[in-house]
Amino acid sequence: MAIRLLDDHLINKIAAGEVIERPASIVKELVENAIDAGSHRIAVQIAGGGIERIEVADDGQGIPNDQVLMAFERHATSKIDREEDLTHISTMGFRGEALPSIASVSRVELHTQYGQEAGVRVSISGGKYISMENSPAAPGTKVTVTDLFFNTPARRKFLKSLVSEGAQVYDVMCRLALARPDISFSYANEKKLYFKTPGSGDRKDTVVAIYGRDFASHFIDLNWQGDRYHLRGLISKPEFRRLNRKNQLFYVNDRLIKSPLLARAVDEGYRGSLLAREYPAVFLYLYLPSDEVDVNVHPQKTEVRFRDDKAIFQLVSQALKATLAGSQPADFHYRQNPSDSSLPYYRFESQPSRPHAQPPLFIAETSPQPVYNPRSMDIGEDETDYESNHPESDLVVIGQCFDGYIIVERGDSIWLVDQHAAHERIIFNRLRELGRDKNGGGQLLAFPLTFDLSKAAMEVLEEYLDVFRATGFDLEPLGPDSVILRAAPPALQGQEVDFIIECLDLLSGDKPLDFKDEIYAMMACKQAVKSGDRLSRAEMMLLISDLLNNQDFRFCPHGRPTLIEISRPELEKRFKRK
Repeated sequence: MAIRLLDDHLINKIAAGEVIERPASIVKELVENAIDAGSHRIAVQIAGGGIERIEVADDGQGIPNDQVLMAFERHATSKIDREEDLTHISTMGFRGEALPSIASVSRVELHTQYGQEAGVRVSISGGKYISMENSPAAPGTKVTVTDLFFNTPARRKFLKSLVSEGAQVYDVMCRLALARPDISFSYANEKKLYFKTPGSGDRKDTVVAIYGRDFASHFIDLNWQGDRYHLRGLISKPEFRRLNRKNQLFYVNDRLIKSPLLARAVDEGYRGSLLAREYPAVFLYLYLPSDEVDVNVHPQKTEVRFRDDKAIFQLVSQALKATLAGSQPADFHYRQNPSDSSLPYYRFESQPSRPHAQPPLFIAETSPQPVYNPRSMDIGEDETDYESNHPESDLVVIGQCFDGYIIVERGDSIWLVDQHAAHERIIFNRLRELGRDKNGGGQLLAFPLTFDLSKAAMEVLEEYLDVFRATGFDLEPLGPDSVILRAAPPALQGQEVDFIIECLDLLSGDKPLDFKDEIYAMMACKQAVKSGDRLSRAEMMLLISDLLNNQDFRFCPHGRPTLIEISRPELEKRFKRK
C-alpha cells in the first residue's frame, strides 16, 4: 500500500479524537479559552447532555475581526511564539487545537466583539467554512456548539446517556469554577440554573455556591508560602470522610490536573486521622515557577511533570499535617539540603495534635434493632463458658493475625477470615431483612436534621427519593436546596447526612444496577469492624459462627472473598511432607 499524506479535513478529525472525547471535553476547552481571554464572567448552558447544544459566553477581550478565521486553523494560537515558551506556559491553552478540533466534529457558531470593532458572526460545520458576517455582539465571545459528532456517528454511539453526559459537564464546570474563584461562573442545564459563583476571589464562597453551606462548613483553610512554592487550599476536617477521591481536586498554577503523586501526599498528610478506605475532601492549589512544571504532557493538558517530585510530596504532606494539627504556616522552615543544594528541604515543627475521636468499633448496645454486635454478650463471660454454650464441634478459632484476619481450624482445613469482609456480609444480609419492613428498618430521629445540598444533588435525590425511603430514610425536600431528615436506619447513628451525600455522589455518575443493595453495602462497610481492630477470642468465635449462618458467606457484598481455605494436604505438600 502506497504511503500518502492525509488531507487536512481527515487530520482534523483524527486530532479531534485526542482532544474531544465527549461534551465535557468541549466545555473544558472553551471555558479555558474564556479564562485566557481575561474574562470576569463566564456563562455555560447545555441542552441534551451537551450533545445537542453547548453555549459558552464570556466578557473577555474577544477576537480581532481579521483573526477570527485564523482561530479555526490547526495550531494557530496567540499564547506561544517560540520553542522556549513551552517551558514558561502560564495560560490554560497553548496548542491551538481546541477550536479546529471542535469545529471538525460539530456545527459551530462564534459571535465575538473586540475593542471598538464591530461584532462578527462565523459559522462552521464539520470543519467547513459556511459564512462570516457582521453581527451585533456583546463585548467578548460566545461560542455555540450543536450536533456533536453528527458527521462521525461511530463516535456518537460511544457516548453515554444524556443524563450521564450532563453529569460529566456539571462535574467539569464545578472543577473549573473552583480553579478561579475570582471569576463568576454560571452553569445551566436545560435552562435550569445549577449554580452561579460570586467571583469574589474567596474559594470558600465558591464552594458554598456550588456544594452548599453545610458542605463548606467541614473545611479549614490551608496556606503556606515558601521561597519557590506557594500552597493554598481548603482541606476537610478529619471527621468529614468520603469513600472515594471524588472530592479531591488538585490545581497547579490554577490548572486542574490529575496527580497520583499529590493523592499519595494527601494520604500521607491524613495518616492516623482516617481509617483505611476513607478519604478526605481537599481542594489544593500549588503555585510554582513555570519552568519547574511541564504541562505539555497530555493532549487534554490534565497531566503534568514536576521537576522535583520529592520536594512537592514532602511539602504537601507536611503542610496538611501541620494544618490538621493546628500549626501556623510559620512552623515550616525552608532551607537547602547541604548534601544537594539543588533540592529544597522542608523541616516541620508543631505541637502534637490531640487525637481525634474515632467512631465506635461496634454499634452501641442501646441502639434499637442492632444489626450485629459481637460485644452484646456479657464480656465478663470467660471463653470456656462461651464455647460450652455455643458448641461448634468442627470449628476452632485459633486466633487473630495482623489485627485483621481470624485463623480458624475447621475439619481438615485452615481458614483465614477477613474480619471486615465477613462482618460486611453479616450486616448486609441483616439490612436486607430489615428492608422488608414497610418503613425499611428506619428509626425516627429524636431531633429531625436539616441540611443543604447542591442543585445537582437535589435533582438526583428527587429521582431516587422512593428508594431512599424504602431503605429506611424519611427524607423530604424543604426548598430548592434544602432537605429535612426525620428517620434513618439505626446503623448510621451520627453519620446519616454524610452517608446520604455519599450515596448522591455515587448516583451522580453511572448508576448502579441495584441502588437499594448498593445502599445496604455502603452501610455495611461503614459499620463493619475494620482491619486493625483487635477482637477477643469470644468475639471472633461469635463472628465466625454468625458468618456461617449467612447466605453467600464466602463473599462480601462487594464481591471480595471473606475467607481463604487451605487444606491439610496442601499444607503438607508445601512443607514437602508428601
